Amino acid sequence: MKVIKSIMPNGLSYIDESGIDKFVDFKECNENWIKYRKRSENLTDEKVGNIRKNDKCIGQRDSCARPPFIEFFTRPFTRFVFVESTEGQHPEQTFAQLKSEINSAGWTTFDLS
Repeated sequence: MKVIKSIMPNGLSYIDESGIDKFVDFKECNENWIKYRKRSENLTDEKVGNIRKNDKCIGQRDSCARPPFIEFFTRPFTRFVFVESTEGQHPEQTFAQLKSEINSAGWTTFDLS
């Protein structure tokens, strides 16, 4: 299970399942999202420029999934799954906390639920 160490305006640092320190770069995630939109919506460079100014999406989330998750648009995607823990943390609370911290940093995630 991935363990989040810290969340900053530019990204999130965590320890992966192998115990390796990793970093999710929010600007890179946003750029991957914009590139996806450009391809899927066949956008002009002008429209992409306008989107780049306003669209701060860096991932997708699903609070209704079992277990709930937040997934970042890294390559490949990086998914954080929220399950019951022995420390007594409730998945819904940790999910909501991460979502709130992402929003406080000036970014958004796309809601799949």
